[in-house]
Amino acid sequence: MKKELGKTLIDIAKLVIGGVILAGLMKQDIPPVYLFPVGSIISILMICIGLVLISLGNKND
Repeated sequence: MKKELGKTLIDIAKLVIGGVILAGLMKQDIPPVYLFPVGSIISILMICIGLVLISLGNKND
């Protein structure tokens, strides 16, 4: 269960990174000063939590 949730969080983090890049390229109304730091922080947090959940899931198996 934890392992699958971890994988899902990592997949969502990849989508956030893609969304940030696309929003930056498409010149959306979101200022880049907010877009890139917030997107980076969210992605890093989701990747870290996902990796922790995957490692916890591996310990239980």
